[in-house]
Amino acid sequence: MSDLKPLLIEIGVEEIPAGVAPRMGKALQAALAKVFKDANIETSELTLGVTPRRLLIHVAGCPTMQADRKQVIWGPPENIALQDGKPTKAAEGFARKSGLSVSDFEFTDKGDGKAKYMKAVMTVKGRTTAEIIAEAMPAILRGLPSPKQMQWQDGESRGDSFIRPIRWIVARLGDDVIPFSFAGIEAGKQSYAHRMCKDAKGEISVTEPFAWLKERMVIADRDARKASIVQGLNDAAKAAGVVLVEDDDLVEEVTDLTEWPHVITGQYEEKFLALPIEVSRIELKHHQRCFSTHDGKGNTSHVFFAVANIKSKDPAMVAHGNERVVNARLADAMFFFERDPKESLDARVEKLSEIVFQDGLGMVGDQVRRLRGFVLDNADKLGVDANDAQRAAYLCKSDLTTGLVNEFPELQGYMGGIYAKMDGESDAVADAIAQHYAPAGADDDLPTSPIAKAVAVAERADKLLGYFHLGKIPTASADPFALRRAAIGLVRLLADEINPIDMPLQDVLAEAAKQWNQQRVTIAISNETQAKVIAFIHERLIGLAERFAVSKAAADAALGANQALPLFKHVQVAKLLTGFADSEAGQAVAAANKRIANILKKAGVVSTDIDETLLQEDAEKALFAALMDAETNFAETPEAQLKVLAGLREPVDAFFDGVMVMADDAAIKANRLALLARLRSLFLRLADVSRLA
Repeated sequence: MSDLKPLLIEIGVEEIPAGVAPRMGKALQAALAKVFKDANIETSELTLGVTPRRLLIHVAGCPTMQADRKQVIWGPPENIALQDGKPTKAAEGFARKSGLSVSDFEFTDKGDGKAKYMKAVMTVKGRTTAEIIAEAMPAILRGLPSPKQMQWQDGESRGDSFIRPIRWIVARLGDDVIPFSFAGIEAGKQSYAHRMCKDAKGEISVTEPFAWLKERMVIADRDARKASIVQGLNDAAKAAGVVLVEDDDLVEEVTDLTEWPHVITGQYEEKFLALPIEVSRIELKHHQRCFSTHDGKGNTSHVFFAVANIKSKDPAMVAHGNERVVNARLADAMFFFERDPKESLDARVEKLSEIVFQDGLGMVGDQVRRLRGFVLDNADKLGVDANDAQRAAYLCKSDLTTGLVNEFPELQGYMGGIYAKMDGESDAVADAIAQHYAPAGADDDLPTSPIAKAVAVAERADKLLGYFHLGKIPTASADPFALRRAAIGLVRLLADEINPIDMPLQDVLAEAAKQWNQQRVTIAISNETQAKVIAFIHERLIGLAERFAVSKAAADAALGANQALPLFKHVQVAKLLTGFADSEAGQAVAAANKRIANILKKAGVVSTDIDETLLQEDAEKALFAALMDAETNFAETPEAQLKVLAGLREPVDAFFDGVMVMADDAAIKANRLALLARLRSLFLRLADVSRLA
């Protein structure tokens, strides 16, 4: 048995952007685990460490040698390997190529009963684990996922690229260095501490690397680092007598920006509390990565917290530096907040014709007119008051021309709602303007305002059609215009059952395309473009299946119906099918539908006109009678429809057991195909059940 020794891999880099290092670390961990699995090397747990400056894998016990293994070698069949009972040149050549002699082989059956083949079992000596890792690491590092790669030149020509310049590599198995290089950096034993640590460089412990780093002001365990930040924030809030505004995204971000985090308490000037509540929060979060607080009653507090990457000897000085920047930014915000309302949102609409929506797609003013036309034309189906809806759509982008939104783009929509109320617009209009960007992400809340929901649907449909028209369709690795996010938002808006929109997706896109085509300012949206967008959105819905508590197969089947339903109704059908697919009847019906679909696909164009006089077998007559009854009793609710379709299982099974569809008589064959086509058409009124198989 091979000796067990500790394994340590550490890749030291310049600061990796927030959010990227954890993905790269997990990919490195998975890649090394695969190397061990493929080499049949059993190790203890691969422990991951991730900071902005390092990716680290530690294994407490790793075999130093790969175990010897048996390898079966198959050669040519007996009729080629032997002639008159003697080995042929083919047999001798194969044996020589395998490093064996013909006498090392025997002739045996492979198990297929066809012939006997040359067979030898040889022992393959295991390689050293260090050799296997050294061979794999360069390719692993090249393949780690990152949004962008870079190359750098600091005195030596480098062929490799990485997310940020690599500064050191540690690769050790016990006391031995695993010999490999990447991007001009040779693996060794030397690691680096926190930038502010006096012992900046040293030989890292191969047995306790996390403890070694912690002594040098680096918490390499990301979960531990995150927990220390959360604890520090809670302690600081308690000490300051305020309540922290929870922000999980910001906690994740600062975790990925620090190695030795410490919380600093600051205060901005109380006069800035007069700003709308989100202004200070946006400034603190997006520009300073600081945490907001309130007084426990929902009132904004002027106390805030920063997370520094070092424990300062003079925290007050660090706090003062943060306060100075925050106060300056909030002073700018106050200036714009006092100046912006001097011009109403209505008066600003004209300026939107000076803002480019997208090269090739006209101006934002054009978009606003399309959104307004969409909600006006479809107000009843959207369930909104036409007058309020068109007013909200007309004003929804006006805040883009304000100084405050120009300075703080994250406030768009929110400030539009604030300014709308200051202009005297109705609450319905103001709330719709404020909420129409929601949901911004897959986990964000949906708008509570029906008008906001209507405008949000119009905007996302408009954006998807426009960009798809230009051919800017997302690829596997790139989505620069956030079209996946737009499609996911549209799915969530249309699939919402609490405030349902009674418009099929096809109708939503057709109505949005109509606004483009009537405008005649920039482009015309083709039916082909609409079809591509529909397919793209369907993919997003299937990807969100778990969120809707349905299986992907059920979602796919529901979307395969031959009639367009509002998306929330397709989701309802998918929920029914998810349970149905797991039942014995569901599996049988799905399998039969798949068989029917395959038969009809091979048959080509098939009529659905059935000639009852051509029905010969009892089983086809019974299926015809059951089909006629099902068509007559096909109710409106999905539950009742599924019950009717499930009732066809027995006559369908009997049909396939007792009837030859492809009869010699052309007329009988065509009639049986028509029966199957009619049957499939009935199923498709609910869903393409064949996709459940």
